[in-house]
Amino acid sequence: MQTNPLYSAYLGELYGIAFFTTFANKYSDDSHIHKWQRLIKVEQITATKLKTGLKAIGINCPDHVAEMKTKGLQDAEQWLALDWETLVDTLEEWVEPYALRYRQQAASATKHHDLYQLVAQHEDAIWAFLHAEQNDVGSGAAILDAFITQYK
Repeated sequence: MQTNPLYSAYLGELYGIAFFTTFANKYSDDSHIHKWQRLIKVEQITATKLKTGLKAIGINCPDHVAEMKTKGLQDAEQWLALDWETLVDTLEEWVEPYALRYRQQAASATKHHDLYQLVAQHEDAIWAFLHAEQNDVGSGAAILDAFITQYK
């Protein structure tokens, strides 16, 4: 049985919350705490909206999935020692395939287009944030704020 891509995206949000929370709690450079907090908020908003949308179509989503939390924590801990510039470069390369996949899914969706669009826009916001940070540290926060304002 193939997993619903929207449910997989929901699990990805739980992973992302754990991943970014690990950075918010443990990253050595506290000057970026507001960015981690915004990234967590983007993931939380997306998870909440996906959960509501999936429930409406008969797919129940647990609030917590231990496997996603553990994986998010473990993956983040591998990168905690990276300086900001290296971390942003690493994350940008890591996020790109997800952004492209979610855009394609949104473009080809025949049902639940609003949910697919939400997932794509959330990943695009994170990817754009990382691009902005690569070019001018501190410039990405506005991109995350725009997503948060649009969807809260």
